[in-house]
Amino acid sequence: MRATWWTRLRPPPSWRYVDVVAAVAILALATALMLPVRQHLNVLNVSLLYLILVVVVALFAERWTSVAAAAVAFLLSDFFFVRPYYTFTVARADHVLALFVFLGVATLTSQLVYRIRLRTVEALERGRRMETLYGLSQSLIGDVSLEPMLAAIAQRVVELLGVGACALLLPDEQGQLSVRAGLGPLPDSADRDDAGLLRWVFEHGQPAASGPGWGRVIAPRAHPRQEHDRRRVTQRVPARPLAALYIPISAGQRAIGVMRVAQVAAGGRFSAEDQQLLATFANQAALALERVRLADEATRAAVLERSDQLKSALLSAVSHDLRTPLASIKASATSLLQEDIVWSRVDQRDLLQAIDEETDRLTRLIGNLLDLSRIEAGVLRPQRDWNDIAELVADTIARVRPALGERAVELDLAPDLPLARFDYIEIAQVLINLLENAAKYSPSGAPIAVGARRTGEVVELTVADRGVGVPVGEEERVFEKFYRVANRPGIAGAGIGLSVSQGLVEAHGGRIWVVGREGGGSIFHVALPLGEATGDTDERETAL
Repeated sequence: MRATWWTRLRPPPSWRYVDVVAAVAILALATALMLPVRQHLNVLNVSLLYLILVVVVALFAERWTSVAAAAVAFLLSDFFFVRPYYTFTVARADHVLALFVFLGVATLTSQLVYRIRLRTVEALERGRRMETLYGLSQSLIGDVSLEPMLAAIAQRVVELLGVGACALLLPDEQGQLSVRAGLGPLPDSADRDDAGLLRWVFEHGQPAASGPGWGRVIAPRAHPRQEHDRRRVTQRVPARPLAALYIPISAGQRAIGVMRVAQVAAGGRFSAEDQQLLATFANQAALALERVRLADEATRAAVLERSDQLKSALLSAVSHDLRTPLASIKASATSLLQEDIVWSRVDQRDLLQAIDEETDRLTRLIGNLLDLSRIEAGVLRPQRDWNDIAELVADTIARVRPALGERAVELDLAPDLPLARFDYIEIAQVLINLLENAAKYSPSGAPIAVGARRTGEVVELTVADRGVGVPVGEEERVFEKFYRVANRPGIAGAGIGLSVSQGLVEAHGGRIWVVGREGGGSIFHVALPLGEATGDTDERETAL
């Protein structure tokens, strides 16, 4: 089993002779220590001491090293501690039996110790692998994004198997496999053999391998046509010093990516257990990809559901506001078209003025709906230009004058107002919405105050009324879509004007808020950057 704890403890071939030399040296040292007192030691004592040393060697060395240690201990016992000394001749028959029993017991014990050590290390390795897989499973259950999850899988593969590199490749928008996460040397796109194997594994959904001793696809036999393709791909795989394993990342019956694992050790091979573990990691990657796909689909479904709800709420909220101006326009136009009635010039003007006012009202309502849809879609892009604040205020008041009725408009414009860079139509719509909102929620004779002044690098517009005001705690909610202040019956409107105003202002990098007015009423504040703070430049700005 490649790259387990046991194989990491096992020395490479060049060091196994060192193990044998070390074992012999330990036995020689023990022999040298026992020689001065051999008159007090019998064959049983010497055999037990040598047996302990053989067990110690079996705990750290290879199987055949411990067997060699048992044989060397057998020879040392006979040569130095069985009479006649310094010869392999044995004088007593019971000593012969004792020596061969020692050899058998030492050999058997060393093999048992070796196997126990091997099984223990393998069990610990399996436990570590299970712990790693459990950690990945917990990460899948938790809120972890795709990129960190794939990177964690690649890192765990490299750590557990001790391989040189691991890369997870997924198809891009053009269908080409590209590395989404990896550790170690990544695949070279110029390597045609490697790219051919990656493409074959992705298209057929079966594993493959290349490198010294491989040079073949390790997938099971399938359809004859696939077998032909497999042989064709195999023939193009040259022997190379890097053994690579390609595992498909599959969801159901289709491959959604490829895991490429490369081991740097020349002539190394992946065991069946390694391949099983890699398949498990590939399944974990597939689960992560499927979870992301399902999350995206759930998000799209939620967006569509919310869009449908928004459309339904929008139609329900504005149906009355749309019918009212349309009914007024229809009634006025029908009255003018009646041939049996002679209308005076004054009556005709009143009907035409009603058509004009209701048309403007309908235009503003539709404009708010369009702006709201653009804000919801995130495609609102203000067309900024340099404009005069005082001119904007005067123009807006003139356009909304019919909706203000008998209310007076008090202006408080600072004399040193600079030019500001904003979308004239959108900010005019903000002021129109605020003025209409002030007219709806204030008595017919109460004045409306409009102010403008510069504060640092922003220009601040205010619209104040003497209406019922905004209840405490609802200063933020009044800017929500379709929100209407409670206990305000008889007031027309869909509840989208302030929401649209907030979206338009924030698109300019500004902010809008409302505070209570001393003596009753509300004050709406609109803060807009003068232009330098937005980072936008044009010829006019450069000239200024």
